[in-house]
Amino acid sequence: MAYIYRSRGRLKTILNGQGEAGHRAAPARGGNHDARIGCRIDFGPKFANAGKEYRRYNLQLNSNAQDPHLKKMAAQDPHKVYSTADVEIKVDRTEEEEDEAIEDFKDQMINNLKE
Repeated sequence: MAYIYRSRGRLKTILNGQGEAGHRAAPARGGNHDARIGCRIDFGPKFANAGKEYRRYNLQLNSNAQDPHLKKMAAQDPHKVYSTADVEIKVDRTEEEEDEAIEDFKDQMINNLKE
């Protein structure tokens, strides 16, 4: 997960809610990212709540993870969602609002973690 937070561009993609449900939000596919990082964040569905639009993000494990524990878990259920975070879709955030949204995203991913 730390890899994903290092790039403001990756985070803006998540905060802007752009992408197709079921497709990868981060990290980019390619090289040895999947194996080295061991997990990914996929775009989930968009939904409305209290007049605001949100996008759900799903944390999933990669079946080719280098870490043997993650690889074993992914092999047991390659489509299992291990955590989720809901992000309000808002394109014109201030830097402070971006920072708050990023922290909220991280907190949700940690607090919603399932085994």
